[in-house]
Amino acid sequence: MKLNKLLVKFIYGYLLLALLAACQGRNQATAVFQETAVAQATPEPEPTATATTAATATAAATTAVPPTMTPTPTYTATPAPMATQEATMTPTPEPTFTELLIINNLPDRLKDPYGIAVDSQDNLYVLDAGHDRLLKFNSQGELLQSWENKGSGEGEFNSMGFGGIAIDGKDNLFVVDNGNYRIQKFDSAGNFVTQWGSQGLNNGQFQRAIGIATDAAGHVYVTDDGRPEIQVFDNDGNFLHKWGSRGGGDGQFRHPTGIAVDAAGHVYVADYENKRVQKFDSAGNFLLSWGMTVNTTGTPEGIAVDADGRVYITDYDRARVEIYTADGIFITAWEGGENGRFNRPVAVAFDSTGHVYVSNQAGNSVQKFAPPLLP
Repeated sequence: MKLNKLLVKFIYGYLLLALLAACQGRNQATAVFQETAVAQATPEPEPTATATTAATATAAATTAVPPTMTPTPTYTATPAPMATQEATMTPTPEPTFTELLIINNLPDRLKDPYGIAVDSQDNLYVLDAGHDRLLKFNSQGELLQSWENKGSGEGEFNSMGFGGIAIDGKDNLFVVDNGNYRIQKFDSAGNFVTQWGSQGLNNGQFQRAIGIATDAAGHVYVTDDGRPEIQVFDNDGNFLHKWGSRGGGDGQFRHPTGIAVDAAGHVYVADYENKRVQKFDSAGNFLLSWGMTVNTTGTPEGIAVDADGRVYITDYDRARVEIYTADGIFITAWEGGENGRFNRPVAVAFDSTGHVYVSNQAGNSVQKFAPPLLP
Protein backbone atom coordinates (compact mmCIF):
# COMPACT_ATOMS: atom_id res chain seq x y z
CA MET A 1 0.00 0.00 0.00
CA LYS A 2 2.75 2.32 1.04
CA LEU A 3 4.72 1.30 -2.01
CA ASN A 4 1.89 2.14 -4.31
CA LYS A 5 1.61 5.58 -2.88
CA LEU A 6 5.28 6.19 -3.53
CA LEU A 7 4.97 4.97 -7.08
CA VAL A 8 2.04 7.22 -7.69
CA LYS A 9 4.00 10.24 -6.38
CA PHE A 10 6.96 9.33 -8.56
CA ILE A 11 4.85 9.11 -11.68
CA TYR A 12 3.06 12.28 -10.78
CA GLY A 13 6.31 14.11 -10.34
CA TYR A 14 7.72 12.73 -13.55
CA LEU A 15 4.69 13.81 -15.48
CA LEU A 16 4.85 17.25 -13.88
CA LEU A 17 8.48 17.65 -14.93
CA ALA A 18 7.67 16.49 -18.42
CA LEU A 19 4.84 18.98 -18.61
CA LEU A 20 7.07 21.80 -17.43
CA ALA A 21 9.75 20.89 -19.94
CA ALA A 22 7.20 20.81 -22.73
CA CYS A 23 5.88 24.21 -21.77
CA GLN A 24 9.35 25.70 -21.67
CA GLY A 25 10.21 24.37 -25.14
CA ARG A 26 7.03 25.83 -26.58
CA ASN A 27 7.81 29.25 -25.19
CA GLN A 28 11.29 29.16 -26.74
CA ALA A 29 9.92 28.14 -30.11
CA THR A 30 7.35 30.93 -29.97
CA ALA A 31 10.08 33.44 -29.20
CA VAL A 32 12.23 32.23 -32.06
CA PHE A 33 9.29 32.34 -34.44
CA GLN A 34 8.41 35.88 -33.35
CA GLU A 35 11.98 37.07 -33.74
CA THR A 36 12.16 35.54 -37.21
CA ALA A 37 8.89 37.10 -38.23
CA VAL A 38 9.93 40.49 -36.96
CA ALA A 39 13.24 40.24 -38.84
CA GLN A 40 11.39 39.43 -42.08
CA ALA A 41 8.65 42.00 -41.76
CA THR A 42 10.57 45.03 -40.45
CA PRO A 43 11.89 47.25 -43.37
CA GLU A 44 15.26 48.96 -43.39
CA PRO A 45 15.24 51.85 -40.94
CA GLU A 46 14.24 55.16 -42.68
CA PRO A 47 16.87 57.89 -42.62
CA THR A 48 16.56 60.53 -40.02
CA ALA A 49 15.12 63.95 -40.92
CA THR A 50 18.59 65.47 -40.98
CA ALA A 51 19.90 62.92 -43.41
CA THR A 52 16.83 63.31 -45.62
CA THR A 53 17.20 67.12 -45.75
CA ALA A 54 20.89 66.93 -46.64
CA ALA A 55 20.25 64.33 -49.33
CA THR A 56 17.40 66.38 -50.77
CA ALA A 57 19.52 69.53 -50.78
CA THR A 58 22.35 67.70 -52.45
CA ALA A 59 19.98 66.31 -55.09
CA ALA A 60 18.53 69.79 -55.67
CA ALA A 61 21.96 71.34 -55.99
CA THR A 62 23.00 68.75 -58.49
CA THR A 63 19.90 69.41 -60.56
CA ALA A 64 20.24 73.20 -60.51
CA VAL A 65 23.95 73.39 -61.35
CA PRO A 66 25.25 71.13 -64.09
CA PRO A 67 28.63 69.56 -63.63
CA THR A 68 31.40 72.16 -63.76
CA MET A 69 33.23 72.10 -67.08
CA THR A 70 36.65 73.65 -67.65
CA PRO A 71 35.83 76.55 -70.01
CA THR A 72 37.69 76.99 -73.27
CA PRO A 73 39.78 80.17 -72.98
CA THR A 74 38.41 83.08 -74.99
CA TYR A 75 40.51 85.93 -76.39
CA THR A 76 39.37 89.47 -77.16
CA ALA A 77 40.96 90.68 -80.38
CA THR A 78 42.68 94.06 -80.17
CA PRO A 79 41.06 96.32 -82.78
CA ALA A 80 43.28 97.78 -85.45
CA PRO A 81 44.11 101.49 -84.89
CA MET A 82 41.58 103.82 -86.45
CA ALA A 83 42.24 107.26 -87.82
CA THR A 84 40.37 108.84 -84.95
CA GLN A 85 42.47 106.88 -82.47
CA GLU A 86 45.67 108.11 -84.04
CA ALA A 87 44.33 111.66 -84.01
CA THR A 88 43.62 111.47 -80.27
CA MET A 89 47.14 110.39 -79.39
CA THR A 90 48.95 112.99 -77.33
CA PRO A 91 51.19 114.81 -79.81
CA THR A 92 54.54 116.32 -79.08
CA PRO A 93 53.77 119.94 -78.28
CA GLU A 94 54.61 122.23 -81.18
CA PRO A 95 57.26 124.87 -80.51
CA THR A 96 55.87 128.32 -79.85
CA PHE A 97 56.98 131.25 -81.98
CA THR A 98 56.51 134.43 -79.94
CA GLU A 99 55.33 137.41 -81.95
CA LEU A 100 57.38 140.51 -81.15
CA LEU A 101 55.88 143.11 -83.47
CA ILE A 102 53.85 143.62 -86.61
CA ILE A 103 54.49 146.24 -89.30
CA ASN A 104 51.25 147.32 -90.93
CA ASN A 105 50.45 150.75 -89.57
CA LEU A 106 52.15 153.17 -91.92
CA PRO A 107 50.26 156.37 -92.80
CA ASP A 108 49.14 154.75 -96.06
CA ARG A 109 49.44 151.14 -94.88
CA LEU A 110 51.37 148.35 -96.63
CA LYS A 111 49.85 146.91 -99.78
CA ASP A 112 50.85 143.46 -101.05
CA PRO A 113 54.25 143.38 -99.33
CA TYR A 114 56.41 140.67 -100.88
CA GLY A 115 60.20 140.45 -100.67
CA ILE A 116 61.96 141.07 -97.33
CA ALA A 117 65.63 141.04 -96.31
CA VAL A 118 67.70 142.02 -93.24
CA ASP A 119 71.15 143.62 -93.32
CA SER A 120 74.06 143.17 -90.91
CA GLN A 121 72.73 146.01 -88.71
CA ASP A 122 69.38 144.22 -88.37
CA ASN A 123 67.59 146.78 -90.53
CA LEU A 124 64.64 145.32 -92.39
CA TYR A 125 63.93 146.05 -96.08
CA VAL A 126 60.45 145.46 -97.49
CA LEU A 127 59.38 145.57 -101.13
CA ASP A 128 55.89 147.04 -100.82
CA ALA A 129 54.86 145.80 -104.24
CA GLY A 130 51.33 147.18 -104.25
CA HIS A 131 52.73 150.68 -103.85
CA ASP A 132 55.79 150.17 -106.13
CA ARG A 133 58.19 151.19 -103.39
CA LEU A 134 61.02 150.00 -101.17
CA LEU A 135 60.94 150.61 -97.39
CA LYS A 136 63.64 150.37 -94.73
CA PHE A 137 62.86 149.83 -91.01
CA ASN A 138 64.97 149.46 -87.90
CA SER A 139 64.65 146.39 -85.65
CA GLN A 140 61.81 148.10 -83.71
CA GLY A 141 59.72 148.49 -86.83
CA GLU A 142 60.32 152.24 -87.20
CA LEU A 143 60.53 153.54 -90.76
CA LEU A 144 64.01 154.83 -91.60
CA GLN A 145 64.02 155.35 -95.36
CA SER A 146 61.83 154.84 -98.41
CA TRP A 147 62.07 154.81 -102.19
CA GLU A 148 58.65 156.03 -103.18
CA ASN A 149 58.85 156.88 -106.88
CA LYS A 150 57.14 154.69 -109.44
CA GLY A 151 58.86 154.61 -112.83
CA SER A 152 61.72 153.16 -114.80
CA GLY A 153 64.55 155.46 -113.67
CA GLU A 154 67.33 154.62 -111.26
CA GLY A 155 65.87 153.87 -107.85
CA GLU A 156 62.32 153.80 -109.23
CA PHE A 157 60.11 150.72 -109.34
CA ASN A 158 57.30 149.29 -111.39
CA SER A 159 56.21 146.07 -109.73
CA MET A 160 53.96 143.35 -111.11
CA GLY A 161 52.58 142.95 -107.59
CA PHE A 162 55.34 140.65 -106.37
CA GLY A 163 59.12 140.42 -106.35
CA GLY A 164 61.97 139.46 -104.07
CA ILE A 165 64.90 141.29 -102.54
CA ALA A 166 68.26 140.00 -101.28
CA ILE A 167 71.28 141.32 -99.39
CA ASP A 168 74.85 140.07 -99.82
CA GLY A 169 77.66 139.86 -97.27
CA LYS A 170 78.63 143.51 -97.88
CA ASP A 171 75.06 144.78 -97.33
CA ASN A 172 74.52 145.45 -101.01
CA LEU A 173 70.81 145.28 -101.77
CA PHE A 174 69.37 143.59 -104.89
CA VAL A 175 65.75 144.25 -105.84
CA VAL A 176 63.56 142.48 -108.42
CA ASP A 177 61.93 145.25 -110.45
CA ASN A 178 59.90 142.92 -112.65
CA GLY A 179 57.62 145.51 -114.26
CA ASN A 180 60.78 147.01 -115.73
CA TYR A 181 62.32 143.54 -116.45
CA ARG A 182 65.44 144.26 -114.49
CA ILE A 183 67.39 143.84 -111.25
CA GLN A 184 68.51 146.97 -109.37
CA LYS A 185 71.49 147.07 -107.02
CA PHE A 186 72.00 149.54 -104.13
CA ASP A 187 74.84 149.94 -101.65
CA SER A 188 74.45 149.76 -97.86
CA ALA A 189 73.53 153.46 -97.70
CA GLY A 190 70.73 153.02 -100.23
CA ASN A 191 72.57 154.60 -103.16
CA PHE A 192 71.85 153.22 -106.61
CA VAL A 193 74.81 151.19 -107.97
CA THR A 194 73.75 149.41 -111.16
CA GLN A 195 71.00 147.58 -112.99
CA TRP A 196 70.73 144.79 -115.55
CA GLY A 197 68.11 143.00 -117.59
CA SER A 198 65.48 143.60 -120.25
CA GLN A 199 62.43 141.75 -121.52
CA GLY A 200 63.16 138.58 -123.49
CA LEU A 201 64.29 134.97 -123.46
CA ASN A 202 68.01 135.43 -124.01
CA ASN A 203 70.61 135.08 -121.29
CA GLY A 204 70.35 137.99 -118.87
CA GLN A 205 66.78 138.83 -119.90
CA PHE A 206 63.57 138.36 -117.92
CA GLN A 207 59.90 137.67 -118.44
CA ARG A 208 58.43 137.50 -114.93
CA ALA A 209 61.31 137.55 -112.46
CA ILE A 210 60.17 136.68 -108.93
CA GLY A 211 62.72 135.35 -106.43
CA ILE A 212 66.30 136.44 -105.80
CA ALA A 213 69.13 135.24 -103.54
CA THR A 214 72.89 135.66 -103.06
CA ASP A 215 75.58 133.19 -102.03
CA ALA A 216 78.76 133.63 -99.98
CA ALA A 217 80.73 134.62 -103.09
CA GLY A 218 78.27 137.37 -103.94
CA HIS A 219 76.69 135.59 -106.90
CA VAL A 220 73.06 136.50 -107.59
CA TYR A 221 70.39 133.86 -108.38
CA VAL A 222 67.06 134.83 -109.98
CA THR A 223 63.91 132.76 -110.61
CA ASP A 224 61.57 133.56 -113.49
CA ASP A 225 58.22 131.83 -114.02
CA GLY A 226 57.84 133.36 -117.50
CA ARG A 227 60.91 131.39 -118.54
CA PRO A 228 61.02 128.64 -115.87
CA GLU A 229 64.72 128.49 -115.16
CA ILE A 230 67.33 129.80 -112.75
CA GLN A 231 69.78 132.44 -114.00
CA VAL A 232 73.01 133.13 -112.13
CA PHE A 233 74.96 136.43 -112.29
CA ASP A 234 78.07 137.82 -110.68
CA ASN A 235 77.77 140.69 -108.21
CA ASP A 236 77.77 143.28 -111.00
CA GLY A 237 75.08 141.59 -113.06
CA ASN A 238 77.18 139.71 -115.60
CA PHE A 239 75.50 136.46 -116.71
CA LEU A 240 77.29 133.29 -115.56
CA HIS A 241 75.06 130.30 -116.24
CA LYS A 242 71.50 128.97 -115.97
CA TRP A 243 69.58 125.71 -115.53
CA GLY A 244 66.04 124.42 -115.70
CA SER A 245 63.15 124.10 -118.15
CA ARG A 246 59.38 123.78 -118.04
CA GLY A 247 58.02 120.47 -116.69
CA GLY A 248 57.63 118.22 -113.67
CA GLY A 249 60.86 116.23 -113.82
CA ASP A 250 63.99 116.66 -111.73
CA GLY A 251 65.45 120.07 -112.43
CA GLN A 252 62.33 121.27 -114.21
CA PHE A 253 59.90 123.89 -112.94
CA ARG A 254 56.34 125.07 -113.16
CA HIS A 255 56.19 128.57 -111.69
CA PRO A 256 59.46 128.79 -109.70
CA THR A 257 59.14 131.45 -107.01
CA GLY A 258 61.28 131.66 -103.87
CA ILE A 259 64.99 130.83 -103.91
CA ALA A 260 67.65 130.57 -101.18
CA VAL A 261 71.30 129.52 -100.87
CA ASP A 262 72.81 127.94 -97.75
CA ALA A 263 76.34 128.36 -96.38
CA ALA A 264 77.56 125.32 -98.32
CA GLY A 265 76.32 126.76 -101.63
CA HIS A 266 73.28 124.48 -102.00
CA VAL A 267 70.40 126.15 -103.82
CA TYR A 268 66.76 125.65 -102.80
CA VAL A 269 63.92 126.58 -105.16
CA ALA A 270 60.19 126.72 -104.40
CA ASP A 271 58.53 124.97 -107.36
CA TYR A 272 55.04 126.41 -106.82
CA GLU A 273 52.80 124.55 -109.28
CA ASN A 274 54.65 121.26 -108.85
CA LYS A 275 54.05 121.69 -105.10
CA ARG A 276 57.58 120.83 -104.09
CA VAL A 277 60.99 122.21 -103.15
CA GLN A 278 64.02 121.24 -105.22
CA LYS A 279 67.60 121.28 -103.97
CA PHE A 280 70.63 121.74 -106.25
CA ASP A 281 74.37 122.13 -105.90
CA SER A 282 75.92 125.48 -106.86
CA ALA A 283 76.34 124.33 -110.46
CA GLY A 284 72.66 123.53 -110.78
CA ASN A 285 72.89 119.74 -110.51
CA PHE A 286 69.73 118.23 -109.03
CA LEU A 287 70.14 116.68 -105.56
CA LEU A 288 66.68 115.99 -104.14
CA SER A 289 63.12 117.29 -103.79
CA TRP A 290 60.26 117.12 -101.30
CA GLY A 291 56.69 118.31 -100.95
CA MET A 292 54.83 120.10 -98.19
CA THR A 293 54.18 117.98 -95.10
CA VAL A 294 51.34 119.40 -93.01
CA ASN A 295 49.11 119.47 -96.07
CA THR A 296 50.40 117.78 -99.19
CA THR A 297 48.29 120.07 -101.37
CA GLY A 298 50.10 123.11 -100.00
CA THR A 299 51.94 125.47 -102.33
CA PRO A 300 55.51 126.55 -101.52
CA GLU A 301 56.13 130.22 -102.29
CA GLY A 302 58.89 131.81 -100.23
CA ILE A 303 62.00 130.08 -98.97
CA ALA A 304 64.92 130.99 -96.67
CA VAL A 305 67.73 129.23 -94.80
CA ASP A 306 68.65 130.20 -91.22
CA ALA A 307 72.14 130.33 -89.70
CA ASP A 308 71.88 126.67 -88.63
CA GLY A 309 70.91 125.43 -92.08
CA ARG A 310 67.20 124.89 -91.41
CA VAL A 311 64.98 125.57 -94.42
CA TYR A 312 61.85 127.72 -93.91
CA ILE A 313 59.14 127.46 -96.56
CA THR A 314 55.95 129.54 -96.73
CA ASP A 315 52.80 127.67 -97.72
CA TYR A 316 50.95 130.32 -99.69
CA ASP A 317 47.54 128.61 -99.87
CA ARG A 318 47.51 126.92 -96.44
CA ALA A 319 48.75 129.99 -94.54
CA ARG A 320 51.64 128.53 -92.58
CA VAL A 321 55.42 128.31 -92.50
CA GLU A 322 57.01 124.85 -92.46
CA ILE A 323 60.56 124.15 -91.31
CA TYR A 324 62.83 121.37 -92.60
CA THR A 325 66.36 120.11 -92.31
CA ALA A 326 68.65 120.60 -95.29
CA ASP A 327 67.73 117.04 -96.33
CA GLY A 328 64.01 117.76 -96.42
CA ILE A 329 63.10 116.19 -93.08
CA PHE A 330 60.15 117.97 -91.50
CA ILE A 331 60.81 119.70 -88.16
CA THR A 332 57.75 121.78 -87.32
CA ALA A 333 55.35 124.45 -88.60
CA TRP A 334 53.47 127.46 -87.30
CA GLU A 335 50.53 129.51 -88.52
CA GLY A 336 50.90 133.01 -87.11
CA GLY A 337 50.97 134.91 -83.85
CA GLU A 338 48.97 137.09 -81.49
CA ASN A 339 47.84 139.33 -84.35
CA GLY A 340 46.23 136.44 -86.17
CA ARG A 341 47.07 133.76 -88.67
CA PHE A 342 49.28 134.27 -91.65
CA ASN A 343 47.46 135.46 -94.76
CA ARG A 344 49.22 134.50 -97.99
CA PRO A 345 52.74 134.33 -96.50
CA VAL A 346 55.29 134.88 -99.27
CA ALA A 347 58.74 135.47 -97.77
CA VAL A 348 60.94 134.79 -94.73
CA ALA A 349 64.06 136.57 -93.45
CA PHE A 350 66.28 136.40 -90.34
CA ASP A 351 68.20 138.95 -88.32
CA SER A 352 71.56 138.44 -86.59
CA THR A 353 69.94 137.22 -83.36
CA GLY A 354 67.78 134.60 -85.07
CA HIS A 355 64.51 136.51 -85.06
CA VAL A 356 62.24 135.55 -87.95
CA TYR A 357 60.32 137.94 -90.22
CA VAL A 358 57.37 136.76 -92.33
CA SER A 359 55.64 138.91 -94.95
CA ASN A 360 51.91 138.42 -95.52
CA GLN A 361 50.90 139.48 -99.00
CA ALA A 362 47.13 139.41 -98.46
CA GLY A 363 47.46 140.41 -94.81
CA ASN A 364 49.35 143.59 -95.80
CA SER A 365 51.79 143.13 -92.95
CA VAL A 366 55.20 141.89 -91.86
CA GLN A 367 55.44 140.02 -88.55
CA LYS A 368 58.51 139.48 -86.41
CA PHE A 369 58.92 136.39 -84.19
CA ALA A 370 61.29 135.03 -81.58
CA PRO A 371 61.70 131.35 -82.42
CA PRO A 372 61.83 128.55 -79.85
CA LEU A 373 64.75 126.15 -79.57
CA LEU A 374 64.64 123.89 -82.61
CA PRO A 375 66.48 120.67 -83.39
